[in-house]
Amino acid sequence: MYRDKGMTFWKQVLWSDESKYNLFGSDGKVMVWRTSKEEFNPKCTVPTVKHGGGNVKVWGCFAWNGVGNLFFIDDNMTGEMYKDILAENLFQSSKKLKLGPDMVFQHDNDPKHTSRIVKNWLDKHRVKRLIWPPFSPDMNPIKHLWDELERRMKEHQPKNQKELRETLQAEWQNIGPDVTNKLVESVPNRLYECSRMKRYPTRYYNCENNFF
Repeated sequence: MYRDKGMTFWKQVLWSDESKYNLFGSDGKVMVWRTSKEEFNPKCTVPTVKHGGGNVKVWGCFAWNGVGNLFFIDDNMTGEMYKDILAENLFQSSKKLKLGPDMVFQHDNDPKHTSRIVKNWLDKHRVKRLIWPPFSPDMNPIKHLWDELERRMKEHQPKNQKELRETLQAEWQNIGPDVTNKLVESVPNRLYECSRMKRYPTRYYNCENNFF
Protein backbone atom coordinates (compact mmCIF):
# COMPACT_ATOMS: atom_id res chain seq x y z
CA MET A 1 0.00 0.00 0.00
CA TYR A 2 2.74 2.48 0.89
CA ARG A 3 5.88 1.13 -0.80
CA ASP A 4 5.60 3.51 -3.78
CA LYS A 5 5.02 6.62 -1.65
CA GLY A 6 7.68 9.29 -2.04
CA MET A 7 9.34 11.42 0.62
CA THR A 8 6.72 14.15 0.18
CA PHE A 9 4.23 11.76 1.78
CA TRP A 10 6.54 10.49 4.54
CA LYS A 11 7.50 14.04 5.55
CA GLN A 12 3.85 14.59 6.55
CA VAL A 13 3.69 11.59 8.91
CA LEU A 14 3.69 12.18 12.66
CA TRP A 15 5.22 9.08 14.27
CA SER A 16 4.35 8.24 17.87
CA ASP A 17 4.93 5.64 20.57
CA GLU A 18 5.45 5.07 24.29
CA SER A 19 8.67 4.06 25.99
CA LYS A 20 10.13 3.43 29.45
CA TYR A 21 13.45 4.64 30.85
CA ASN A 22 15.09 3.12 33.90
CA LEU A 23 16.89 5.28 36.42
CA PHE A 24 19.80 2.90 36.92
CA GLY A 25 20.91 1.14 33.78
CA SER A 26 18.55 -1.25 32.05
CA ASP A 27 16.37 -4.18 33.09
CA GLY A 28 19.22 -6.53 32.30
CA LYS A 29 23.00 -6.80 32.06
CA VAL A 30 24.88 -3.82 30.62
CA MET A 31 28.02 -4.44 28.54
CA VAL A 32 30.71 -1.81 27.94
CA TRP A 33 34.04 -1.70 26.12
CA ARG A 34 36.86 -0.48 28.35
CA THR A 35 40.59 -0.79 28.87
CA SER A 36 42.06 -2.59 31.87
CA LYS A 37 42.70 0.78 33.55
CA GLU A 38 39.10 1.97 33.20
CA GLU A 39 37.50 -0.60 35.51
CA PHE A 40 36.24 2.00 38.00
CA ASN A 41 35.77 4.90 35.62
CA PRO A 42 32.22 6.27 36.25
CA LYS A 43 31.54 6.19 32.51
CA CYS A 44 32.15 2.41 32.54
CA THR A 45 30.02 1.59 35.57
CA VAL A 46 26.30 1.58 36.32
CA PRO A 47 25.03 2.63 39.77
CA THR A 48 22.87 0.16 41.67
CA VAL A 49 20.38 0.53 44.48
CA LYS A 50 19.05 -2.10 46.91
CA HIS A 51 15.37 -1.85 45.95
CA GLY A 52 15.66 -0.75 42.33
CA GLY A 53 15.92 2.73 40.94
CA GLY A 54 12.50 3.27 39.45
CA ASN A 55 11.62 4.29 35.93
CA VAL A 56 9.84 6.91 33.88
CA LYS A 57 7.29 6.21 31.13
CA VAL A 58 6.80 8.63 28.27
CA TRP A 59 4.76 9.23 25.14
CA GLY A 60 6.38 11.16 22.31
CA CYS A 61 6.09 11.95 18.64
CA PHE A 62 8.25 13.25 15.82
CA ALA A 63 8.23 14.00 12.11
CA TRP A 64 10.83 14.48 9.41
CA ASN A 65 11.70 18.01 10.48
CA GLY A 66 11.96 17.50 14.25
CA VAL A 67 10.51 16.22 17.51
CA GLY A 68 7.07 17.02 18.85
CA ASN A 69 6.00 16.90 22.48
CA LEU A 70 7.33 14.50 25.10
CA PHE A 71 4.68 13.63 27.69
CA PHE A 72 5.37 11.85 31.00
CA ILE A 73 2.94 9.07 31.95
CA ASP A 74 2.42 8.81 35.70
CA ASP A 75 -0.24 6.09 35.88
CA ASN A 76 -1.11 2.88 34.09
CA MET A 77 -2.20 3.78 30.59
CA THR A 78 -5.84 3.37 29.64
CA GLY A 79 -7.74 4.26 26.50
CA GLU A 80 -9.19 7.29 28.25
CA MET A 81 -5.75 8.49 29.32
CA TYR A 82 -4.32 7.92 25.84
CA LYS A 83 -7.16 9.98 24.34
CA ASP A 84 -6.33 12.80 26.76
CA ILE A 85 -2.63 12.61 25.83
CA LEU A 86 -3.55 12.98 22.15
CA ALA A 87 -5.94 15.84 22.90
CA GLU A 88 -3.18 17.70 24.72
CA ASN A 89 -0.25 16.92 22.44
CA LEU A 90 -1.24 15.77 18.94
CA PHE A 91 -2.32 19.02 17.32
CA GLN A 92 0.16 21.04 19.36
CA SER A 93 2.99 18.90 17.99
CA SER A 94 1.59 19.01 14.46
CA LYS A 95 1.44 22.80 14.60
CA LYS A 96 4.96 23.03 16.03
CA LEU A 97 6.26 20.86 13.18
CA LYS A 98 4.20 22.74 10.57
CA LEU A 99 2.63 19.57 9.17
CA GLY A 100 -0.56 21.29 8.08
CA PRO A 101 -3.80 19.66 6.92
CA ASP A 102 -1.96 16.83 5.13
CA MET A 103 -0.65 15.42 8.43
CA VAL A 104 -0.96 11.64 8.77
CA PHE A 105 -0.83 10.24 12.30
CA GLN A 106 0.93 6.96 13.08
CA HIS A 107 0.45 4.78 16.11
CA ASP A 108 0.59 1.01 16.46
CA ASN A 109 -2.18 -1.47 17.23
CA ASP A 110 -1.84 -1.48 21.00
CA PRO A 111 -5.37 -2.12 22.43
CA LYS A 112 -5.35 1.31 24.09
CA HIS A 113 -4.61 2.94 20.73
CA THR A 114 -7.40 1.06 18.98
CA SER A 115 -10.00 1.46 21.76
CA ARG A 116 -13.38 2.86 20.79
CA ILE A 117 -12.92 6.07 22.79
CA VAL A 118 -9.66 6.84 20.93
CA LYS A 119 -11.06 5.89 17.52
CA ASN A 120 -14.11 8.10 18.10
CA TRP A 121 -11.92 11.04 19.13
CA LEU A 122 -9.67 10.67 16.08
CA ASP A 123 -12.68 10.38 13.79
CA LYS A 124 -14.35 13.40 15.39
CA HIS A 125 -11.25 15.50 14.73
CA ARG A 126 -10.78 14.03 11.25
CA VAL A 127 -7.28 12.79 11.93
CA LYS A 128 -5.91 10.77 9.04
CA ARG A 129 -4.11 7.63 10.21
CA LEU A 130 -1.41 5.47 8.72
CA ILE A 131 -2.74 1.93 8.30
CA TRP A 132 -0.53 -0.22 10.50
CA PRO A 133 0.14 -3.99 10.25
CA PRO A 134 -0.57 -6.21 13.30
CA PHE A 135 3.08 -7.15 13.92
CA SER A 136 5.65 -4.56 12.91
CA PRO A 137 8.69 -4.23 15.25
CA ASP A 138 10.88 -3.18 12.33
CA MET A 139 8.66 -0.50 10.87
CA ASN A 140 8.41 2.42 13.28
CA PRO A 141 11.49 4.68 13.13
CA ILE A 142 10.67 6.13 16.56
CA LYS A 143 12.11 2.93 18.08
CA HIS A 144 15.56 4.16 17.07
CA LEU A 145 14.73 7.64 18.34
CA TRP A 146 14.01 6.19 21.79
CA ASP A 147 17.35 4.43 21.63
CA GLU A 148 19.11 7.68 20.74
CA LEU A 149 17.38 9.46 23.64
CA GLU A 150 18.49 6.74 26.06
CA ARG A 151 22.09 6.99 24.86
CA ARG A 152 22.09 10.75 25.45
CA MET A 153 20.38 10.39 28.83
CA LYS A 154 22.94 7.88 30.12
CA GLU A 155 25.76 10.34 29.54
CA HIS A 156 24.31 12.46 32.38
CA GLN A 157 23.85 9.58 34.86
CA PRO A 158 20.76 11.08 36.60
CA LYS A 159 20.55 10.18 40.29
CA ASN A 160 16.79 10.33 40.91
CA GLN A 161 13.51 10.43 39.02
CA LYS A 162 13.39 14.23 39.02
CA GLU A 163 16.81 14.39 37.35
CA LEU A 164 15.79 11.60 34.98
CA ARG A 165 12.71 13.53 33.84
CA GLU A 166 14.64 16.78 33.46
CA THR A 167 17.41 15.03 31.52
CA LEU A 168 15.00 13.25 29.18
CA GLN A 169 13.07 16.46 28.49
CA ALA A 170 16.25 18.47 27.84
CA GLU A 171 17.85 15.84 25.60
CA TRP A 172 14.57 15.31 23.72
CA GLN A 173 14.54 19.00 22.83
CA ASN A 174 18.20 18.74 21.77
CA ILE A 175 17.42 16.12 19.12
CA GLY A 176 17.61 18.00 15.85
CA PRO A 177 16.55 17.52 12.23
CA ASP A 178 19.87 15.84 11.47
CA VAL A 179 18.54 12.85 13.44
CA THR A 180 14.86 12.97 12.49
CA ASN A 181 15.58 13.51 8.78
CA LYS A 182 17.67 10.36 8.65
CA LEU A 183 15.08 8.28 10.49
CA VAL A 184 12.17 9.22 8.25
CA GLU A 185 14.30 8.86 5.12
CA SER A 186 14.90 5.24 6.18
CA VAL A 187 11.19 4.37 5.95
CA PRO A 188 11.08 3.42 2.23
CA ASN A 189 13.98 1.06 2.80
CA ARG A 190 12.29 -0.40 5.89
CA LEU A 191 9.28 -1.23 3.71
CA TYR A 192 11.52 -2.80 1.10
CA GLU A 193 13.38 -4.87 3.72
CA CYS A 194 10.13 -6.12 5.28
CA SER A 195 8.90 -7.20 1.87
CA ARG A 196 12.23 -8.79 0.99
CA MET A 197 12.51 -10.71 4.28
CA LYS A 198 8.94 -12.04 3.96
CA ARG A 199 7.91 -11.35 7.59
CA TYR A 200 11.27 -12.38 9.08
CA PRO A 201 13.27 -9.82 11.13
CA THR A 202 15.13 -7.17 9.17
CA ARG A 203 18.32 -5.31 10.02
CA TYR A 204 16.15 -2.64 11.67
CA TYR A 205 14.74 -5.09 14.23
CA ASN A 206 17.39 -4.65 16.94
CA CYS A 207 17.29 -1.02 18.06
CA GLU A 208 20.53 -1.51 19.98
CA ASN A 209 22.35 -1.54 16.64
CA ASN A 210 24.01 1.82 16.02
CA PHE A 211 21.62 3.37 13.48
CA PHE A 212 23.41 6.70 13.53
